[in-house]
Amino acid sequence: MIHIFFQASNILVTILFLVIIIYWLVVLFGAVDFDTFDFDFDIDLDVDVDVDADVDSANIFGLNKVLYFFNLGRVPFMIFLTFLVLPWWFGTVLVNHWLGFEGFLTGLLVTVPMFFLALFVAKILTTPFVKIFDALDKENVDRDVLGTVGEVRMMATSDKTGQAQFKLGGAFLTLDIRVKEGKASVGEKVMIINDGNKDNYYLVEQHFEI
Repeated sequence: MIHIFFQASNILVTILFLVIIIYWLVVLFGAVDFDTFDFDFDIDLDVDVDVDADVDSANIFGLNKVLYFFNLGRVPFMIFLTFLVLPWWFGTVLVNHWLGFEGFLTGLLVTVPMFFLALFVAKILTTPFVKIFDALDKENVDRDVLGTVGEVRMMATSDKTGQAQFKLGGAFLTLDIRVKEGKASVGEKVMIINDGNKDNYYLVEQHFEI
């Protein structure tokens, strides 16, 4: 059975699987922190548009929405990667064995589409963790939220919810926001003016640094 895992058709996903195993063993023994390889998945695309319109450059291709849909940025990266690699590895090995694919190139015919299938499996498996980490983030935010200045990542208006990134307690948190009046475009600085306890978003106003 072991030789099947390491044959050319499965070598890519098997290496990733071993990396995941090694990572959690290292975390278990305390050699690295749990969030050592956590990443910020807010995407900024620099786009120059010479028109009289507001362009939310971070969402021009819907990338933020795609990441949000798959829970990237809503749960720690290594948790998401774990739940992505496990079904990807298992499905690839199983289907390649069933089809009799042993070569690297023929294995890619299974590995690539299996990746996209594994993305949806990872979304399902990580969804229960979203509420847990949202609650932890909310607890951290509620301590010192008023007056905190952050940078807009998704455009927001008084009736359209966007997102901004704030640094609280040494950690960067991405929060849903709306503005008191007008709009807040990507890259602008905003300051939280209410604690969001009554709503699912934080009310902000533009902040101009002197």
